Amino acid sequence: MSSDRPPNLPRRLGAGLGGLLPHGAGVGGLGRAAAWLGGGRSTGRDGDAQPVARGQALRPRSCGRADTGLVRSRNEDALLIDDVRGVWAVADGMGGHAHGQRASAEIIGQLGYVRGGWQTPQGLALDVVARLEGANATLRAEAVAEGVSAIGSTVVCLLAFGADGLVTWCGDSRAYLVRRGEATVRLTRDHTVVQELVDDGALRAEDAEEHPHAHVLTRAVGAADRLDLSFTEVKLRAGDRFLLCSDGLTRPVDETEITRICWNERDPAACCDALVAAAIARGGPDNVSVVVVDFA
Repeated sequence: MSSDRPPNLPRRLGAGLGGLLPHGAGVGGLGRAAAWLGGGRSTGRDGDAQPVARGQALRPRSCGRADTGLVRSRNEDALLIDDVRGVWAVADGMGGHAHGQRASAEIIGQLGYVRGGWQTPQGLALDVVARLEGANATLRAEAVAEGVSAIGSTVVCLLAFGADGLVTWCGDSRAYLVRRGEATVRLTRDHTVVQELVDDGALRAEDAEEHPHAHVLTRAVGAADRLDLSFTEVKLRAGDRFLLCSDGLTRPVDETEITRICWNERDPAACCDALVAAAIARGGPDNVSVVVVDFA
């Protein structure tokens, strides 16, 4: 991983803004993935969900849906759903000419090799990071071989180990935490030009979607030789629901409606179906992919 910035990447879609987790903050006030990548501890938040002792395993139940939408001719998104190993992911490929489809498939294929049975959260997290770095290297090599600037994809990934959760991402695919009795929290911060402008106070959040650089990413898997991931650590609670999604959902459907659907649909499969249907009802401008993970 590196903090070096890759060149800005043109993106067919941008991302809406608002409802963000404060920059550098995790759920419980810890932004870096300390318990996962080098010691420390995280704390939970008060709410209707029930706290779980550290190390006590929660039971996940998940579902995912991917739809081509009404405009695109192919689906360049890919999903991973693995309740046994505690790994879930959405990847949204970009580039056209089947490059995006290959990129997202490479990422999910690499994550499919994550080992089971890790004894520590650090082991699981470092395995996932290594797989993503492997995907990045493969995509960089393919781009050079084909004479193109990049073959890339976003990714957002949720990991669960006992009562500890970790979200890692690159690009503008998002993760949300829906916790009864609390406001829905966006656990990711878009890696886009407009998000940086908003962070710097140079652009109002409500003006971001109409900005000429609204569809430009600053990071993606396959964009640079060294992969730059971000992390948010979460203390899991029984009753928590997580949503991972591509911007094919968040572009046409606002966060208020996303929250309403996640609250109203108690079954993960029904929730996925309703979220995809909402994006399609609003024109389905892009591939839409969602993964819903409930913990009990």
